[in-house]
Amino acid sequence: MKIAIVGTGYVGLVTGTCFAEIGVDVTCVDTNAEKIEALRKGIIPIYENGLEEMVLRNTKAGRLTFTTSLEDCLNEVEVVFCAVGTPPDEDGSADLRYVLDVARTIGRNTDRYLLVVTKSTVPVGTAQKVKAAIQEELDKRGSALEFDIASNPEFLKEGNAVDDFMSPDRVVVGVESERAKELMSKLYKPFMLNNFRVIFMDVPSAEMTKYAANSMLATRISL
Repeated sequence: MKIAIVGTGYVGLVTGTCFAEIGVDVTCVDTNAEKIEALRKGIIPIYENGLEEMVLRNTKAGRLTFTTSLEDCLNEVEVVFCAVGTPPDEDGSADLRYVLDVARTIGRNTDRYLLVVTKSTVPVGTAQKVKAAIQEELDKRGSALEFDIASNPEFLKEGNAVDDFMSPDRVVVGVESERAKELMSKLYKPFMLNNFRVIFMDVPSAEMTKYAANSMLATRISL
């Protein structure tokens, strides 16, 4: 199976590397050319226990590659994870420009079915904006190409992110179709051989779970 991860920050790099570790062919994409060149040389911009060794091992095996061009790999992959940053906007809301830029790039360049998965922490309703942006670009091209969207929020703890990803206590996935559900099940099955704890729901509910989990954690800390 071949996938692309857009964004090589904390979430994107851990996600891509861990998928490569279980045999998925992963292309990590970032517009920062210096970061991509450093990653190709095995220079890791963050510290997570075991991550550097895992990146080097999977890069050497050819399962993990790095590029600055999403366009170049779009028509070789089945799933695109969007893990770009969502910095606060001037009014404090999440700035979705980078998420929507990824969506537009996909819409302008894809020539095959894709499942587009939002991994970034985003407000409820973002997946529908992603869907609309992709569809708008397809319409401009006069294309009737099918695609799916999904939401797959992360629940990784800094310092233990690799272990959390490799042995998750749950995986939350929001989908709109059986095809998307099957693809996500296939991706996560190797992590869940003893107990398949992938929780499927609708897309807005999946987007909400990240905020619900953060609120619960904040409440527990404040007690």
